[in-house]
Parts: sequence; C-alpha cells; structure tokens
Amino acid sequence: MELGWNTYRAFWGQGFATEAAAAALNHALEIRRESKVRALIASANESSLRVAKRLGLTYEAETEIYGKAVGIYTRERAGSVV
Repeated sequence: MELGWNTYRAFWGQGFATEAAAAALNHALEIRRESKVRALIASANESSLRVAKRLGLTYEAETEIYGKAVGIYTRERAGSVV
C-alpha cells in the first residue's frame, strides 16, 4: 500500500497534507488492516520528508523511479508481522 500527498502551493504550510495523509494512513493500517504502508519521497523534498516524519514513517531504503532516486519511507501496523 502506497501513501502520497500533494497540495496546491497556496495551501502549503497549513497542515492539510499532514492531516489528510494521517487520515489515509490510519484508514490503511486500522480499517484495511494493511501490515505496512510506504511513501516514496525525493530526498530534496524537505516538506514531504517533514510530513513523513510527523506520520511516524521511517526511512527504509532508496530506489529509483524513472531515473530519479527516491527514498522509501514505511510504517507498519502495530502488532503486524510482515
């Protein structure tokens, strides 16, 4: 399960991405009972890295998408065995 967020520039810094992503993450882990959720974030995207940290996602590895390096950040459901 992959988690992502995007907001219009006019709304940056107002907490909308964090709030919406937190609700989606909660739904994935608690309602859908996904064992693990990941987000792919470019290392230069400091705002998204802060959102990931607020959500409790941790760096797992680096991968490449369309020739661009991105970090894989994950969070596991409490008590799940992956």
